Amino acid sequence: MAITTYPVLVSGPHLSEKSVQRRLTRLGLMDDGIDYSGQVTKRNFRKLKRYSEKNGLTLRLTNALGRRRADYRRRFFSGHKPDIGNRYICVYCGKWMKREKVTVDHLYPVGCASRDVRLQKKLERQGIRNINDRRNLVASCKSCNARKANQMGLWILRGKLGRHPGFWFLLYMAGMAAIAGAGAYLYLLFV
Repeated sequence: MAITTYPVLVSGPHLSEKSVQRRLTRLGLMDDGIDYSGQVTKRNFRKLKRYSEKNGLTLRLTNALGRRRADYRRRFFSGHKPDIGNRYICVYCGKWMKREKVTVDHLYPVGCASRDVRLQKKLERQGIRNINDRRNLVASCKSCNARKANQMGLWILRGKLGRHPGFWFLLYMAGMAAIAGAGAYLYLLFV
């Protein structure tokens, strides 16, 4: 069984005190010149949290997956061909867009992955070791990307289903069948 560790960073005005430095070192952190950082177990994370609150230190989880890169849009287009013809489909609403109109979105938001260790572990199990991995990038229209923002929940499900152009085709066919069924019902009702 793998031991869960948390990537942490401790900062604050009291880091110059020898007793604080010894305690942080005993809990598994290393001095990086400005702050103390490292990987700690779940048990030590709880201890570190209590100790930080008691001594006026700031404890933060760090992002083990990295930060948003400036070239993630280029990475997306190099790994994803247009869905239909020269158009991409928004994974959230199904809108067809030319390449210039595509807003590349991180399916699992950068902000959530930087704060949630469980999400970091989940992404690692999926083989995503970097938040800018092609598997975490999706095509989105501007309005869906703005509405999704830093949310997860159903947006993740919509994004995973919407990645497949066949999903939108099936949804379109189901809608057409519903319209045809309603039309037939209305025809029988009024004839």
